[in-house]
Amino acid sequence: MSEYRQDLLSRRWVIIGSDRAARPNEFVEEPVRRQPIPCPFCAGNEHETPDAVATYSAPGRKGWLVRIVPNKYPAVTLDESLCPNCQPLGAKPPPQGTIPGFGRHEVIIESPRHVASLSELTATEADLVFQAYRDRIASLKATGQYRYVQIFKNVGPAAGASLEHVHSQLVALPGIPEVIAQELASCCDYFAMHRRPLMADLIERELAAGNRVLAHTDRFVAFCPFASRFPFEVCIAPLADQPSFEATQTSELGELSRLTVEVIGRIERAAGLVAYNCILHTQPFDTSPHDHYHWHIEIIPRLTKVAGFEWGTGCFINPLPPEAAAAHLRASPVAAISPDWKT
Repeated sequence: MSEYRQDLLSRRWVIIGSDRAARPNEFVEEPVRRQPIPCPFCAGNEHETPDAVATYSAPGRKGWLVRIVPNKYPAVTLDESLCPNCQPLGAKPPPQGTIPGFGRHEVIIESPRHVASLSELTATEADLVFQAYRDRIASLKATGQYRYVQIFKNVGPAAGASLEHVHSQLVALPGIPEVIAQELASCCDYFAMHRRPLMADLIERELAAGNRVLAHTDRFVAFCPFASRFPFEVCIAPLADQPSFEATQTSELGELSRLTVEVIGRIERAAGLVAYNCILHTQPFDTSPHDHYHWHIEIIPRLTKVAGFEWGTGCFINPLPPEAAAAHLRASPVAAISPDWKT
């Protein structure tokens, strides 16, 4: 029997079905395929990209492991003359319905090796990727030009990736995206009503129930959300109330990177080499900790298609209940993560 469920953070409704819970392998798989073409992100091809904004390497090893470059084909422009005229995203536009496209668009190349998924990174590479996320958010916040930085990964063509080499993207915006504004409103409303942070209560309930929890560490938890939009959708969040990702300590980032790699690996072993999106949600720069926001990461495998019903209603249909998805992922073996970079 199907049922309607609402996600309290996004206030989004979904329809959860259960008739295919025992048949997860019948979802359409979108395998990541190797492309036999020269790759601009591989070590030795640095001349194919703009000059690096920042690089990260391991002690005692020559060369970079993580490299951040401006996007060669940016969605927004760095023309600072546009910045004073920018309005917050979601604000009332002028009569023509446009505002200047000011912002910053960067690519975070996550390995000098040609691998496709986060699960193929070594522990050192994965740690440096999350340090790069934190550092770039903090650096862009310090400029005072932006209100929000969106970091995301598209892995595989079905998830929107145009290049196979493992990478993330960063877009710094002068306004707050509508999705984040809605989450902030939900957090503020919930605290006003219950005097408790919304995400803290959600995590407490998930840990108490246990049936949607995939894995957890001392400081982080990974679970399939109660109102998951997609099969094997996973949320990773800190157990402590942490609104801003850029405030995360380096010691915590290593723990987070290993958990994220583990989750991606479990999904790939349970459902095949699927395309997926990985999206970081964090507090906007000009909001107060008293807004009770809680940063988190969404991992969305692209096993089903968003079709007419979803586009028409905004309500997603998920044929695999999150309780069944979490059970499948818990049963999926954990692969060892290589601690060292190897050729």
